[in-house]
Amino acid sequence: MTARAAQAGSRLWECIASQFGVRALQLLALLVLAAIPAPASAQVGAVVSLFSDSRFRGYSLSDGRPVGILDVSYDAPNGLYGAVSGSVVASRHDGLRPLRFALNAGYARRFRSGLTADLGAVYSHYSEYSGLASGRSYTEVYAGLAGKFVGGRLSVSPNYLGAARWTMHGAVNGHVDLASDWLLEGEVGLLVPIGGPGYRRNSKPQLDARAGIARRIGRITLHAAITTRSGGPDIYVGHEPGKTALVLGISTAF
Repeated sequence: MTARAAQAGSRLWECIASQFGVRALQLLALLVLAAIPAPASAQVGAVVSLFSDSRFRGYSLSDGRPVGILDVSYDAPNGLYGAVSGSVVASRHDGLRPLRFALNAGYARRFRSGLTADLGAVYSHYSEYSGLASGRSYTEVYAGLAGKFVGGRLSVSPNYLGAARWTMHGAVNGHVDLASDWLLEGEVGLLVPIGGPGYRRNSKPQLDARAGIARRIGRITLHAAITTRSGGPDIYVGHEPGKTALVLGISTAF
């Protein structure tokens, strides 16, 4: 890790701590400490990223503003995995502010056929700078199956973002290596309300799609993606700069 990357990561987590408290950093410390005595086959990784927008299933969760993200992950040799993620946003009026804190844990198993099954849960909390009018925290459990090029995932949430409560989201994703340093990827999903008193009666299923390309240059990866979602009455509540957007980004792993 370069001195510049270390300094950027330190500033990012200091900003996150000011919003979400010491508990977020304690959870990160526990994750790292748990990885120290792990066998050589275990993997610990970290990625620092900058994106022009933070889009989730076609919806902007950064109010159309640029974001900085730090992801720390741990993969155990027995298939268990965990991750901590924090992000900051360049807000419209208050400068750099915390945006999201997330915890993810699950279990993945690879079969002789080459398919990988995945089961897990994720908890995310968004700050007031997300542009969401309500539902700034949500929990989701998921199950997925992936092959070499194509995969699918089904997710269920009891407290989804915005006006929604219980939701189900199904997605099919794929990727193709165009060359040694080029990657083409995409995803199509459907978000379906499945009940709960928090819904507006006119909330309907919403399609979302993303198509992107990535270019690896050493330890740096450049990203470009088009993301969109269907119109009609929104499940999400809050300001949105547009349903279709071009998102640009850069990331580095260490």
